[in-house]
Amino acid sequence: MLVKDQADQRQNGVYTVSEGEWFRAADARTVRTLQKGTTVHTQVGSVNAGRVFEFSADEPVVGSDAIAIAPFVPPDIADVVEDVESLRDETQVLKDATEASAGQAAASAASSVANAGQTAADVVTTTANLASVQAARDASLYGKGIFPTATAAIGFGVVGSGAITAGAGGTNGTFDLAFTGGAGSGAAGRFVVAGGALTQILITAPGSYTAAPNFSFTASAGLAGASAAAVLARNVEVGEYFWTEVSSGLMGMYTVAAGPVAVDTGVRASAAEVIALIGSRTVGPVLITGSVGGTAISNDSVYYWPSSLSAVDEYLSGLELGFGAVAGTIHIVIAHVDGDGTLSLVSEQTIPVVAGPSSVNPGLSILKPAGSVIGLKRTGVGTWYYTAGAIPNGESEWFTAVAPTSHTAKTISTNNGPQWKATFTGEIGTKARAAYATANELIDIVGTELEAGWPSLVSTGTDTPANYSIVMQTPVPTDGFITQVDVGADGAGVALVYVVEVLAGPTVNVISTTPVTLSNGVVRIPLSIPIEAGQFPAISGGGYKFQNSVNPQGIPAWIKAGALSNGATVANSAQHRYEIRFTIKTGLVADAARALSGGAPNTGMNLLADADPNGVVDATAIFASAAAAHPNPYVPPGSFALTAMPKSGDGFWGPGKPFVGGRRFFVPARPSLFNLYDGFRAKMAEHIANNDVLCLIADSIGHWALASNGPEHWFNLVTAFANIGIAADEPGMTALRPSSTYTPAFYGVTTSGTVSTGSRGPLGESIILADGAALAFTGAYEQVDVHYTQGAGQGSLAFAFNGGAAYKTVNAAGALALDQYSGPSLTGQAASGNFTLTAGGGPVEITGLIRLGVKIAGSRPRLRSLRASHGSYTFASFNTARLTSAIVQAGYAGGKIVPILALGINDSFGTAPATISTNISAVLNTLEAAAAPRIFAMLPTRPSPAWDGSYTGGRTYDAALGAIRQTYRSRNVLTIPIDGFDYINAGAYQEGLHFNDVGHDSNALRFIEYVAERG
Repeated sequence: MLVKDQADQRQNGVYTVSEGEWFRAADARTVRTLQKGTTVHTQVGSVNAGRVFEFSADEPVVGSDAIAIAPFVPPDIADVVEDVESLRDETQVLKDATEASAGQAAASAASSVANAGQTAADVVTTTANLASVQAARDASLYGKGIFPTATAAIGFGVVGSGAITAGAGGTNGTFDLAFTGGAGSGAAGRFVVAGGALTQILITAPGSYTAAPNFSFTASAGLAGASAAAVLARNVEVGEYFWTEVSSGLMGMYTVAAGPVAVDTGVRASAAEVIALIGSRTVGPVLITGSVGGTAISNDSVYYWPSSLSAVDEYLSGLELGFGAVAGTIHIVIAHVDGDGTLSLVSEQTIPVVAGPSSVNPGLSILKPAGSVIGLKRTGVGTWYYTAGAIPNGESEWFTAVAPTSHTAKTISTNNGPQWKATFTGEIGTKARAAYATANELIDIVGTELEAGWPSLVSTGTDTPANYSIVMQTPVPTDGFITQVDVGADGAGVALVYVVEVLAGPTVNVISTTPVTLSNGVVRIPLSIPIEAGQFPAISGGGYKFQNSVNPQGIPAWIKAGALSNGATVANSAQHRYEIRFTIKTGLVADAARALSGGAPNTGMNLLADADPNGVVDATAIFASAAAAHPNPYVPPGSFALTAMPKSGDGFWGPGKPFVGGRRFFVPARPSLFNLYDGFRAKMAEHIANNDVLCLIADSIGHWALASNGPEHWFNLVTAFANIGIAADEPGMTALRPSSTYTPAFYGVTTSGTVSTGSRGPLGESIILADGAALAFTGAYEQVDVHYTQGAGQGSLAFAFNGGAAYKTVNAAGALALDQYSGPSLTGQAASGNFTLTAGGGPVEITGLIRLGVKIAGSRPRLRSLRASHGSYTFASFNTARLTSAIVQAGYAGGKIVPILALGINDSFGTAPATISTNISAVLNTLEAAAAPRIFAMLPTRPSPAWDGSYTGGRTYDAALGAIRQTYRSRNVLTIPIDGFDYINAGAYQEGLHFNDVGHDSNALRFIEYVAERG
């Protein structure tokens, strides 16, 4: 049993079902058997029988990871979608051809059918019945395409109606539609009244009009208040064909060229020929009464109506019999009338007929070739009647004692006419009907696309009032999906997309509600909202635009100055143009669109397809819409600019890189039940609450090598991510020395005056500012502090902003004391500016610098961080004195140190594994003695082979890694297994050892994700 779409996605999978407890099937219970791409073929089911599904999560851990199951979509889905859409277009052409003139069908249906057939073959075998459409090569729709004049053909006619005002009190039934006023004539139609109200208008002939007439519904007695506007459109569009009389009794075929202009094709046919081809006729003079006035036929003769003879091919499309009260069969004989008047058999068949007394049997399609007649013979199953006496209208009958063979003589009689009438349809009319039916079947399978709303949207005009609602007056013709809504707005807002029923009143019944996010501009919002035939799309709120009292298209809508709810009354209006357009698709077209945009069933894979992957155009609205449309939207490769991350990133996953306010926002690489932001902060919650400090104790990779700039370093990325929406903090600095490659300028700190390197602090290296020397940096900081050495002869340190007077001065003179904290020192500044820390009256040794960004009012508490990293350092480099300094500095806010040990690569230069283990233990002992609440470790990553030859004796990476892992495991250190990633072939190294920006980003993601999910 395939189980999918569970609220808890960990429960999805394949189960073995018995009377007792369900359990996971043997071939779908492990990481290996659930790997991404594994397919499941369902055989039975009320909805998904015969469908193929695939596991789309990458090796989920059963019981703990979400198991994503989606319909199998071929890898070349884009090509399939294109073919589906091509099939949709060709099918619509075919349907249009069968609705147009005889000439148009003859000219274009052949190519349409051929193209549609090829496309169908390319797409799906469900359209195999397309072969029957080949009959439509020369087909056209019966009853259309003939006009009294060419002017009438290229002019306008009534093609439909606008929104219906139902009225009340009418007589139920179907009635002839009357037309009054306007300028023109010739329209005809029918209307339906049900429940006393007008429900439907059908136009059967468009007529020719230059100004629209009015509908009259007086045929339904008592109907009051009913109305609808007549809609005009061109009778024959450019590229279509029509017939008109060119001389008495002679028809000419025309095509319509741009202009429009009627162009004579030169094709001519008599009116009789055209009617014979596209018309219908009925033969049979005897009234159908059955046993009432009729006598049962008891012989086996074949009875023919001579009037069934014609000079062109015809099809028997209907048969009416005087028959008994029990259904039965009748034998049909088609015979050619030879030159000597005898009959030769063409074909014969037996068909079932319904019970009488008037047995009407429509839907036939039996060819009667030119020069043939049709006869009927009883079978003995059921009773067939004749009417005694003279045959009406002076007509006669032919009969043969048995079915004719070749040149069989016939008998002529004018009495005792059999009760049967036949309806014959011209060859083109029949083929057109077959093509039309098949085209409709194809339309049902392939699907259609409907747009409800206004064309060429803009984002200017007037904002709609709060909660303002519009309901499009375009009912969906068949079940489908709202796959897109386009909205013009000039700012962010949240709107609600509804599916509603419109009831009498009119009032609405809300079927579904889906929130969407609007932004500045005309925004295309992909959706996957089911909508059934007869239902309407609607939208409310969000401040979308409208054009006040301007609606040149005259498109009507139902409106309400408020949100929609069940029973809400809406008003009909065509006063304004609203910058709204819905796209509704059905069939394969809908399936293809939803597969591309993350739907049907909605996989969420392409909901961000329209987001700018270059991070230039703001994608906040598209991300918000994706979050509303699917629980797990896929973030494709690229960088995406956001002002806020919807739902803190809940459900988003993939390789893409969102940036919120310019700061990297991490999402998991695969679908997860948790977002990384809340997940990471949750694992850090105790440290955040206690003002603990996350301290990176590392070598050159942890210091900065080789990120392109400070914010791109993985530890800075982690700090910024943890504090998104809180404060733009910098990790505390301890590497302030002015010497070596790794100067503080990399993190935006510069020096002036005379400076030198000291030997204290977490790194055994500090910066000593001589009298008048200074540290300087720029930013928006609410707190700036230092750790300094107090001692005899030391000077003081003045803190200033933008060159102003010192807002704080710290005196460093006194008895020797290490890592003294200067704060907390609030700057009183909210804007960015230039900070200077200047020594005066003597030197000042600084071992640490703290810069905390301006905290957003009402935001969560910050996660504090500190960097204690130095190039070439090993575990032994961090002796007790240096670790003690780091521990002291990490306690500046009252908390404790939470170390991240990212060492070991330099130990692999040749340090014996046992020594490495001893040195790690010494570091851990010192940290544990300081009551570090938790210790993290980042394992060294494998360098490229080229680095092996750079050191005497080569590297011993594997031996070192073994010792490091074993020691961490024995001491219960939470180890982040970044050594399980191939940084070399992933292009994550700058030169085979140090991370580039790609490596730093992936390292940050691995740290955040591992801590969030397992920390």
